Amino acid sequence: MKTVNAVGNTVAFYAASPRITQAYRIAAKIDKSLARRVKMHELERIDSSHGVPKNPFSMGMVVFSHADDGPIKIVGARAESVFAGAFHLLFTGPATHPDRIAQWMRTTNIRSEDRLHVVKVDASDTAQVAQLLGRVCSALETNGHRGGIIDAYIAGDELLVRGPKYRMLHVPLAKIDALNRLPDRTLLNFVIDPDGSFLHWPDPDVHLGWNQFLQAVDPAEFRKAQQRSDGFNKRYGKTIRTVREAAGIPQSKIVGLTDRQLRRIESGECRATTAALAALAQAHGFETNLYLEQLAQATAH
Repeated sequence: MKTVNAVGNTVAFYAASPRITQAYRIAAKIDKSLARRVKMHELERIDSSHGVPKNPFSMGMVVFSHADDGPIKIVGARAESVFAGAFHLLFTGPATHPDRIAQWMRTTNIRSEDRLHVVKVDASDTAQVAQLLGRVCSALETNGHRGGIIDAYIAGDELLVRGPKYRMLHVPLAKIDALNRLPDRTLLNFVIDPDGSFLHWPDPDVHLGWNQFLQAVDPAEFRKAQQRSDGFNKRYGKTIRTVREAAGIPQSKIVGLTDRQLRRIESGECRATTAALAALAQAHGFETNLYLEQLAQATAH
């Protein structure tokens, strides 16, 4: 198995407290791809850290806080600049009082959903947090085709879906035929794909992705996005097939992918998920980031 050092990070994460720093460390052990995709910093040490990028705004920036922690310490111009320009994910726990969330918003003066997302986590040392951080990375990747959904919840008669570039869609449930007649108990029982590809309602076995929600809210923008996505999937699928065939690897030898799944990816009928790319990398004898480099080089030729 060949290895390579991690290449360019996708996202800059900033931890606002030791609790968040520790949560990230645990998450990175659960999802080892985070080390490749994330540059992690402690917010209160930015000005003294030589590892912080000179232009952090060239990366996706996310500040992570917990509503139950004390006041956020922001020391120095660089920390203030990052805090003012970043998107904020505010964790809450099962016992977090709503007043703590309101206090955080008053203290930081950050209330707009364009800049803030509040998410409840059962505990900060669970796979739930690792999956959430992975979905944040997928939603911010520049090609915009791997994953997309960060979080989702139902509020009244709407499904709120946080997706690419932090965008929040307010989707009327009445516009989703598969959902608008479900009883409340069934409607609330959904899970988010670990890769952010879709939401899944197990009882009626319904899978819905970002583009389907976008279509319900803005059909014109959906058509443009679909055209971009289809073109990318076809080009990327063709490259995956070219690299596989050059390596002499039969379709049937990709552990973790069926022949049908691989044919659909290589023909551009569906996108290559993070899990699919990891399976392909393993079949080629590469770490995932090196395999992605091979695909990038093949695409450029």
